[in-house]
Amino acid sequence: SDQATRIIREKFGAGTLYQFPLVVHSDSLGSADPEFGAAIERLTASLSGLPSVSRVESAWNAPRAELMGDDGKSALLLVTPRVESFYEAELLTAALRAAVQASALPAGMHAEVTGATAMLHDLDERSSTDLLAAERIALPMIALILLFVFGAPLAAALPIVLALASTSIGLAGLFLLSSRLAVSAFAQNVVSMIGLGVGVDYALFVLSRYREARARGLDATAAALEARHAAGHSVLLSGVTVAVGFLALFLVRAPFLHAIALGGVLVVAAAVAAAMTLLPALLTLSGRALDWPRRAAPSPSAEAPSSFWLHWAGVVMRRPWAYIAGSLIVLTVFLLPLPRMRGWNIGAGDLPVTTEARRGYDTLRERFSPGWMGPIVLVVEARGPFTLWSDSTYRALLPVLSDLQGDSRSGRVLGLHRLLSLAMLLPAEQRNATRAPEELRDALARVLSSDGRVGVVALVTPGAPESPATMRYLAELRARRWPAAERAGLVLHWGGSSAIMQDFDREMFSSARRVILTVVLSTFLLLMLMLRSVFIPLKATLLNTVSVLAAYGFLVLVFQDGFGARAIGLTPPGGLNSFIVLMLFTILFGLSMDYEVFLLSRVREEYARTGDNDQAVAAGLARTGGIITSAALVMVSIFTAFGFTQLVPTREFGLGLAFAVALDATLIRIVLVPALMKVSGRLNWWWPGPKL
Repeated sequence: SDQATRIIREKFGAGTLYQFPLVVHSDSLGSADPEFGAAIERLTASLSGLPSVSRVESAWNAPRAELMGDDGKSALLLVTPRVESFYEAELLTAALRAAVQASALPAGMHAEVTGATAMLHDLDERSSTDLLAAERIALPMIALILLFVFGAPLAAALPIVLALASTSIGLAGLFLLSSRLAVSAFAQNVVSMIGLGVGVDYALFVLSRYREARARGLDATAAALEARHAAGHSVLLSGVTVAVGFLALFLVRAPFLHAIALGGVLVVAAAVAAAMTLLPALLTLSGRALDWPRRAAPSPSAEAPSSFWLHWAGVVMRRPWAYIAGSLIVLTVFLLPLPRMRGWNIGAGDLPVTTEARRGYDTLRERFSPGWMGPIVLVVEARGPFTLWSDSTYRALLPVLSDLQGDSRSGRVLGLHRLLSLAMLLPAEQRNATRAPEELRDALARVLSSDGRVGVVALVTPGAPESPATMRYLAELRARRWPAAERAGLVLHWGGSSAIMQDFDREMFSSARRVILTVVLSTFLLLMLMLRSVFIPLKATLLNTVSVLAAYGFLVLVFQDGFGARAIGLTPPGGLNSFIVLMLFTILFGLSMDYEVFLLSRVREEYARTGDNDQAVAAGLARTGGIITSAALVMVSIFTAFGFTQLVPTREFGLGLAFAVALDATLIRIVLVPALMKVSGRLNWWWPGPKL
């Protein structure tokens, strides 16, 4: 698809790639009515007057009967922009719609700017709206949870301050990156979600150690210093593991992912820095006010581990194999759907009905064909001594064009074949861009390059570009061979919206292996060096991987099979978006490691102090179980808020993250980890080299 795109850009101009279909329809006027025609002419004039519009085609100014609706009350205008990139074309969407509004259409007459470019514009707009809506829900929920945990307004506010500071820095970084890289609206969502999540998490890690130190009688300054020192290595390691997941996105050949990766690394680095610098300073300044309205006093019982979590650790470690078996049964329920996972691509039909691209798509589907949203594009390139004007080349190309026209799955076949057939009736000396009759020359210039070596054919398929039927047909076309065309030196490139989506999915899924391997191995090595153990990091990485895979299974059950979809107001799309699948792994693996690092660092401290594995596990869980649960509850609240927005990809992303974090903080961290630590015994702490 990229080859086709580059050839079209070079031979016909970039605007050809981003054509906008403008669908016009009336409740009462027929398309043969003079008032309908006058409205079309006003629209054409208004749109043509924009400096970024190259041309506007309709059945009123070109012999193109396919631009008339079969219902007799609708018509299509094809707007070709004068742009150099997709981003310029996307920004033009609003100007086109403003020009339509200024055209003063008759009452009962409607016009919608739609197509693949307009759809992506509306998708970005809706993503930004969803982001603000999710934040309005998530922030009050976070505040309530933290107020319940700490029982003090200032203590509850500090993690939110850190999260907002980190998120602001991450979004500022995206703004700076946007001058160099393509920054998608989804990048904003990722930075906001991760910034809020890890910002609160890291603040809770430091605050928990600070309150322990204060409970022992240390003043605010000494307690803040101890908290920074005690929690610093956990926060830093957790930040590094999340950053590793983001950096692994550079292994994918998709430049827009690199902006997401850099934004993610920046927001995590900001969260780590804020937890290590801003938070200790705020804790020192807050002093006793941090506990208001309570009156905190040094108390040995305040420093003691939670009796509930001590009891829970004892229960799990008394019957570890039973808890391991029960956990594996639950995990298996969510792992079983994995082999049935199918890919899914978002289209205009998945946008809210309030968006103009969706309304235009609905009209195209009813009165024309959904394939107008983004036709399959065949770019025919002649290599060698002949051009497409040559008799031998034309004869070799005929079987290709005939096969396409004869297959109902092609829909309407437009472009090169009709005009070239007419041109081949001309004398040989007139078969070139300069000597062809004027009435044929302009039309040919839009589908045949001036050197005669590149031609374009468009297939307006019966289904939408993202539909499974269209994707299957495209895959067949790409796999098919036409021997006569190959012998004549013709090279066929398949492009258009469907081809881009198909290539994108292939890149996402094929990259997943190297991304997953890199993230898992890097995290394993980091944990191994931190904990000076081989088996604990091995178990941690395996459990993290299982946790992410279980999240995929959950998404298959909900978004593919439809289990529980009605309860959350969801129409199942029938599969998972390849981009979401890859992003979930890179982000979730690091986020899940937050709780692993926090728990295991305390277990390691206790083991270094006592040398007793069981006591270390029980004490570590007792001191971290409450804070892990609270942090997870905050994270789940954030992600769930994104899971109840309007866009299906955002919902997949948010609910996938929420489920995985909830599973990780409950079943994995407080059941499987202590059970496996118990059965492993002293083997947990085996290290081939000298202990540090």
